[in-house]
Amino acid sequence: MRRTVTPAPLQGTLRVLPSKSASHRAVLAASLAQGACDVAPLQLSEDIRATIRCAQALGLLEKSEITPLGGAQEGFVSARFAGGGARRAAGDVREADCGESGSTLRFFMPLALDGRGAVRFTGQGRLMERPQEVYRELFAQMGAVWQDAPGQIVLRGRLRGGDWPLRGDVSSQFITGLLYALPLCEEDSTLTLLTALESSAYVTLTRRMLARFGVASEWRDERTLFIPGGQHYESPGSVSVEGDWSHAAFYLVAGAIAPDGEGVRLTGLSPDSVQGDRAVVDVLKSMGAKAYWAGDALCVCPSALHGVTIDAAQIPDLVPALCVAACAAQGETRIVNAGRLRIKECDRLAAMRSELSKLGADVVELPDGLVVRGGRRLHGAAVDAWNDHRIAMALCVASALCKGEMMLSGAESVKKSAPAFYREFESLGGMTHALDLGK
Repeated sequence: MRRTVTPAPLQGTLRVLPSKSASHRAVLAASLAQGACDVAPLQLSEDIRATIRCAQALGLLEKSEITPLGGAQEGFVSARFAGGGARRAAGDVREADCGESGSTLRFFMPLALDGRGAVRFTGQGRLMERPQEVYRELFAQMGAVWQDAPGQIVLRGRLRGGDWPLRGDVSSQFITGLLYALPLCEEDSTLTLLTALESSAYVTLTRRMLARFGVASEWRDERTLFIPGGQHYESPGSVSVEGDWSHAAFYLVAGAIAPDGEGVRLTGLSPDSVQGDRAVVDVLKSMGAKAYWAGDALCVCPSALHGVTIDAAQIPDLVPALCVAACAAQGETRIVNAGRLRIKECDRLAAMRSELSKLGADVVELPDGLVVRGGRRLHGAAVDAWNDHRIAMALCVASALCKGEMMLSGAESVKKSAPAFYREFESLGGMTHALDLGK
């Protein structure tokens, strides 16, 4: 689907959608727990629907009830999950469609090794092309069967505890998947990281969520994680999902770069969040942005930005939004240690260089990053989202820097994480119009 996006400053107040990362973790823990658990607020993006769908496919969820929320949370839902579902007979091949959600795939793969027969994982887009060697090598040591075929992975076997070495520099999602599954093994487990852990804040987020369900783990040192076996998930009754800092980044950048705007106020965020992407505030401040808390709202005002060096090792999801901020900043911005962005929904380094260049930006692509020489006025052009939700949202925000209308192809890709994005965008004064409605 295509959309026109007409330049306009974003300004006003918005409640940020619930954290996708926390939502995945809460839904999965509730599916494993004995007793009902209410999880709210949720936004039923394609990724979160994939996690619910896979919990049902593996036989974890007995029942789920979805209730729309009103008032300030209109557009979000509350979900009641009854976990600890019926066991399926060994030999049944369970079909787990993960959509395009890397979190869903990697969180459920260790849980598939439950000794109850095979699980076939499938996905869309580039999902099944993303690296899984960390699991492949680990599962081989456990004697599990791993079968590859085009667009699918079939797993069969039983996960077992023990002392397991693995890399930490591919994705923290592998650690999270094991943190959910290994406590259910009889044996204790120790994960020894062979490299430094990237995106470590996501592991902290996982451990905090698990603790709410009575599941413990312990860092023995910075590379050794101990996980007691024989544990059980117990429902805390309810889980409140905080706002999404990764999503908030787009609107924080929009408020900072709007040349004629009055600023953006975001509610629903936790200033004490362990989400790694909370670092967007510090990065924007280092670029000269005026950002501050006013009660429960985070505010950002139009600011004179300047170029900086941004280390993206721990904050890769912020790069598309920060590229737009770099276009507005005077001088050179260097984004480094961002090589993992090449194996996301698309090659995000190539995508941002390609599409921002079409708008007239000066962007140079490096093997593991980008150089953006900002401060110039951009112009309208036909651009493409590369079937990536974060690229689509970043380009919409970049429209505020353009003179002339943007034509965005692949606009529907935002459904992966933020199906209400265009409604949010318009509520803050963004001007966009959908074309190709029949496609």
